[in-house]
Amino acid sequence: MRLARVEPNHITFVTLLSGCAEFPLKEDVMVGTALLEMYAKGERVEVAKLVFDLMRVKNSVLWNTMIDGCIRNREFEKAVEIIRLCGFDRMQNRILVSWNSIIGGFAANGFAGLVDDGLCYFDIMKRVYRISTRIEHFGCIVDLYSRSWELKEVWNVVQNMPMKPNEVVLGSLLAACRNHGDIRLAKRIVKNLVALDPGSDSNYVLLSNIYAAVGRWEGASKVRRRMKALVIRKKPGFSSIEIYGCVHEFVAGDKSHREKDCIYATLELLTFDLMS
Repeated sequence: MRLARVEPNHITFVTLLSGCAEFPLKEDVMVGTALLEMYAKGERVEVAKLVFDLMRVKNSVLWNTMIDGCIRNREFEKAVEIIRLCGFDRMQNRILVSWNSIIGGFAANGFAGLVDDGLCYFDIMKRVYRISTRIEHFGCIVDLYSRSWELKEVWNVVQNMPMKPNEVVLGSLLAACRNHGDIRLAKRIVKNLVALDPGSDSNYVLLSNIYAAVGRWEGASKVRRRMKALVIRKKPGFSSIEIYGCVHEFVAGDKSHREKDCIYATLELLTFDLMS
């Protein structure tokens, strides 16, 4: 085709993959998984799904890769469909469902708004598959409820977790409070976050922003005064770049870098070129 100056398209490769069904490719899980991942990362989910369907042998890695590929390309409904095939609705196949598959399913359900399905999978995971719950599972449950505006239910889940909630779980819930304007719950969460990391500035800043978002400026000022009293300062945001194994950090308006003269001269030159 190339000699004839005819460029192959996606139909060409779909046909080639279909032809591969007659060869041992569908028996080699490692090769099939690598091929599936390549197409998924290239935003060709439909071709990745074809590879997935061609594979006669499917292990948990292949299932996880297909689920992750759908989520990566925002094909959330398709990810949910794969999860349903992955042992939940076909238990007789005895497919080993790893906790990574469950996490992928929760993430897909959260984005797709299928909260009930996500909670159902969580129950099946514990009751049927007897998979030990991890902090990551509860983080996904928090995300599920947060997307459905059920913040009271989220708080109940967090309080009844078999392990102590970490900064990720509480931070996710605090972000949901910001989106929903729930100051009362946000204050309770910040207290827990402060207990985990007393010197962190981000929790106070987020609570202050929540007050400001609903127009309660006195509350925002009170939080700022509390930070000042505790000598907690907001850390300035910075950018970083790695050059030959050395990481360089930059803050807005900062001139402490040892190569500042060269850097600013280069910026001026670039600015001049852009303006000309």
